[in-house]
Amino acid sequence: MNIYIDQPIKMALIATYPEMSKIFLYMTEKKGNIIAFDEYASFEDAVQVARRIENDVDVILSRGGTAEFIRRNVRIPVVFIPITPFDVVQAMRKLPADAKEVALSHFSSRIFGVDDISKMYSVKIHEYTFTTLDDIAKNVLDAKQKGIKVIIGGEVAVRIAQENGLSGIDLSAGNDTVNRAVEEAVSIVQAARQEKDRATRLTAALNSITEGLVVTDENNRLLVRNPAAAKILGGNNAIGEPFKDPFGMDLNKKLSRTPQFNVMRKIGDTLVNTNMLPVLLDGRFIGLVRTFEDVTKIQQLEQDIRNQLHDKGFLAKYTFADILTGDHRVDLVKKSAELYAQTDSAILIEGESGTGKELFAQSIHNASRRSSGPFVAINCAAIPENLLESELFGYEAGAFTGARKDGKRGLFEMAHRGTMFLDEIGELPKAPQARLLRVLQEKELMRVGGAKVIPVDTRIISATNTNLKELANSKDFREDLFYRLNVFNIRIPPLRERTGDVERLCRLFLNQLNVSIDEKRFKEYLPLLLAYDWPGNIRELQSVAERLSFLLTYPAVTEANDILNVLGLRTRDNVGGITVTVDVQNGLKRAIETVERDIIDHLLCAYKQNQNEVAKILGIGRTTLWRKYTQAETESE
Repeated sequence: MNIYIDQPIKMALIATYPEMSKIFLYMTEKKGNIIAFDEYASFEDAVQVARRIENDVDVILSRGGTAEFIRRNVRIPVVFIPITPFDVVQAMRKLPADAKEVALSHFSSRIFGVDDISKMYSVKIHEYTFTTLDDIAKNVLDAKQKGIKVIIGGEVAVRIAQENGLSGIDLSAGNDTVNRAVEEAVSIVQAARQEKDRATRLTAALNSITEGLVVTDENNRLLVRNPAAAKILGGNNAIGEPFKDPFGMDLNKKLSRTPQFNVMRKIGDTLVNTNMLPVLLDGRFIGLVRTFEDVTKIQQLEQDIRNQLHDKGFLAKYTFADILTGDHRVDLVKKSAELYAQTDSAILIEGESGTGKELFAQSIHNASRRSSGPFVAINCAAIPENLLESELFGYEAGAFTGARKDGKRGLFEMAHRGTMFLDEIGELPKAPQARLLRVLQEKELMRVGGAKVIPVDTRIISATNTNLKELANSKDFREDLFYRLNVFNIRIPPLRERTGDVERLCRLFLNQLNVSIDEKRFKEYLPLLLAYDWPGNIRELQSVAERLSFLLTYPAVTEANDILNVLGLRTRDNVGGITVTVDVQNGLKRAIETVERDIIDHLLCAYKQNQNEVAKILGIGRTTLWRKYTQAETESE
């Protein structure tokens, strides 16, 4: 029979004769994944050898009485190599032709089929069993007194027989016998490993439970107690001893065997919630399972959950100190936001994509009294409409096909005692708008498929890059919800209206990239940055700063076209996006000439006086470019 061995097994044979070792090594090699050790020892020395090797092997094999003596003196499994009728037959073949009687010495119980073997060979077999070394000597002397001249047995029996002038024949174990013993040893080791794995997992599970857990038997003896129970109840109860109920309850009374749930009791100064459940087997009471939970821990659990939300990213990283600006309008926005942070009122942040709306939202959260709570952000446009309500408000078990069997908490529940940031609120579908309005008005919600109201304490900050007022006027957004969201309003200016921040922020991003700024080259590129319209605002500037770091690190790129290609700034919309002042008091012709000159002047500056490039961008010849530029300049003088 082939046995699959998933992990190497260290197996030792303590043999009393050399032939057994040969068979053992041959059989273990055939099995594979067995590390075999063979030791040869006399009956008297076997225990000493076993003690020497027991820490280095998983299991020991040996014969009869030797195996029994080893088993009594070691802690690891010991497998007996039995004597079979076939082994007796093999020994009987070695008898002298004139032998009429023989003594068969072996350990413990009688061997099945000895009478049949006796008839087969027409030899009377006197079967002797032993349990001690003295028994072997007594058996040999008894056989001698009966006139028996041949002893079949193990190493000790053969030796004592020879010392008393008798013939001795080794009772050897055959291949099949040793093979079965090896397979038994493998099964024992694998079962022990599985049990150890199971016990380790169970212990780890019990130790990880924050509730105190106690299991007692039908006589109220303590069987299991996890560390949480020891902490709550104290260490007075020892495994195997009668369990001392902390509430003074007589657990031997039948009344105590009735299930009890959520019973509040005090242990010292600690309020404890306890449950008690009887264990029944075929209707017979066989013990109790009791749980104990510190109520103060339950009260702290909500805050612990909030703290664990850090791992889910429900954490505001930025503060107002991270909002760098030199623009007075942004400074005013910051000051307003800092004031609004002190309230719990809803705030609507308006601004184009990339202006830093979430940066402001996180800063408001961190400056508020809710800063220790979670900051939960969701993009209303990023989640499919059919999933949005369940994500925001959660759902109960079985609310819809595919729902978790235990339900799910929504993001609003996760944001309890913190801040909920709803980005792109203008994309919120109509159905969730009504539920959101209820959360704002009533400070409570109901999960999808649920029937109970859950109170929530959440501050709402929403953001939009569209005109939410216009959406409300056109009935594309609930007007009542708009007014609820727009208690305080913040409008963040786009980057093109605060060009003074372009250089400041670009330097910040380059420093974050650990780029050493060559001031001369940086100032050469700066006009290109200032001339750009920044439709992607600060987010786009951050990307351009990464490309600019390449130019500062590898200055081989010098051509204007190549520089623009690297920075990704060369589009007609970009170079044309400048602001000019038109004075019409001197007539239309003069105003047009002045505007043309301002445009040409701006582009010449942006493209390092490269007239060919500027003429190409404007779609005119170089001569026309020069004439328009100098004509307007001359007339202005």
